[in-house]
Amino acid sequence: MNVAEAIAEALLAEGVRVAAGITGQSIGQLADALALAPEISLIYVRQERVAIDICDGFARASGQPAVAFTDAGPAVANAMGGLVNSWGDSSPVLLIAGHNARFDLPQGQSKEIPFRAMFGPVSKWLAIIEDACQVEEVMRRAFMQLRTGRPGPVVIGLPVDVSRMPAAGGRYSPLASRPPVRSGGDPQAIEEAVRLMARAERPYLYTGAGILASDATPELVRFAELLTLPVATTLNGKGGFPEDHDLALGIGGFGRARYGSLPATVLAEEADLVMTIGCGFKSPATVKPLPQSFRHIQIDADAGELHKHHLADLAILGDAKTVLGQLAEAAERMLPPARRAPIAARRQTVAGLKARWQSVSAPLVESDEMPINPFRVTGELMRLTDPAKTILLHDAGTVRGSTAQHYLATVPRSFLGYGVQSAMGWSLGAAIGAKKAAPDRLVIAIIGEEAFGETAMDIETSVRVGAPILIIVKNNRAFFDRDGGASPNLARLRFDGGVDITAVAAALGAHSTRIEDPKQLGAGLQAAIAQVAAGRTSLVEVMTKRVKTSLYERWETAVEV
Repeated sequence: MNVAEAIAEALLAEGVRVAAGITGQSIGQLADALALAPEISLIYVRQERVAIDICDGFARASGQPAVAFTDAGPAVANAMGGLVNSWGDSSPVLLIAGHNARFDLPQGQSKEIPFRAMFGPVSKWLAIIEDACQVEEVMRRAFMQLRTGRPGPVVIGLPVDVSRMPAAGGRYSPLASRPPVRSGGDPQAIEEAVRLMARAERPYLYTGAGILASDATPELVRFAELLTLPVATTLNGKGGFPEDHDLALGIGGFGRARYGSLPATVLAEEADLVMTIGCGFKSPATVKPLPQSFRHIQIDADAGELHKHHLADLAILGDAKTVLGQLAEAAERMLPPARRAPIAARRQTVAGLKARWQSVSAPLVESDEMPINPFRVTGELMRLTDPAKTILLHDAGTVRGSTAQHYLATVPRSFLGYGVQSAMGWSLGAAIGAKKAAPDRLVIAIIGEEAFGETAMDIETSVRVGAPILIIVKNNRAFFDRDGGASPNLARLRFDGGVDITAVAAALGAHSTRIEDPKQLGAGLQAAIAQVAAGRTSLVEVMTKRVKTSLYERWETAVEV
């Protein structure tokens, strides 16, 4: 067994079942070893960046890492767009990149790049295997990084001469057999947090992707119900709290978040105490400055996030699942039953805000205008799909706002949101990965026509590897400026007639159709869903109008329900 085969053995022992990439001279030994492992679903892609996207989608849908592999030099550089996306959104992806022979560096050889300098800043951990004896240590440390603390991508460089060396040492002992213990919060801080939440008149829970990474949804629901706490999530954390729950506010934030639901924003602005769990305060979650009047309890597994954007009154370092369990147990122990009784007025406030939100949104999600209102697509999907049996992904641009605000994610990992880097075209590869993670679910990627052009060739990958997905292209046919109108400087670059999207999809092996009339939208989407259920990737191009995805003007002028 050579080093490449030993690495493949370690990946299998750690439970890796999906690998994606493009082979080449410096990574060929590892690619061959992965191809010979029947337990691994090997996905050969059309560009290296999509290999990362596939692993990213798999990780978000399953909670488990997949491995991407690339050749050296420009090949691994092509993966950078996907890697920074995973880094920004804290997704546990393992990238193993081919590397020039050790003694050729730095000699100005072909395919030579400053590997550590390029990838170190955008990875949670990076290593280069420089000798056969390092395989076990590097792989074990890599999976320790992938499975503990705040998730993030891990990068390993594999020099071509090392990959061919005879393996050293014995059988690999996987970290999966000895998982590290999750860390809890300081007991005194836990009790103080419960006292503060119990005294608050207008408490607000704001949770992020840390809930999903920790599988903490049951503990979050229990704690919220004990103290009748309204819960909003970040875009990345959507689905961490069931959005059909009567305490759910949808996507939240502060200062009128760009993609937030209005009930969440209203209660955030009125809150006297905010507890944040596993989330940050990045734009566009905080478009305007944070209000200074509220007290803040911050819980995070990453010490670097505590007090980072906002000075917390109480900061608790610990795993979300463990800390939420501690909070619920402390609340049951410390508070008398009368203090834990459901607070009817608080529930009524939430119900009233949600009813008003539905009233404001109805003209959009039920619109019959032409071109089709993009919010109408989301309305149809809510009618046609079961969110508990579906995984929905959005892409960059306005498709994010016209999708995320009104689609209800009722179970964890049923909505894969992203946004820190927002690499256009991410959703197509990520949907393939999500389908590999959950083959019995309907997987839907919603993408704009510009983003479609970035990764469209990998529709063929979806077809070839047997990962049938539904791709909905919201085509508004033009560039637009920040206010949602056509940009005069780019008007001459309009895409009208430039690409026949349905023809491209059909040529790549997918079922495809175009819809221009909103009255045909329901039936067209239903037919496409049937195609996916029969095992065929399907693309629906919906000709949409350009709209603002912020609904604050409508909200402020609406009559209260």
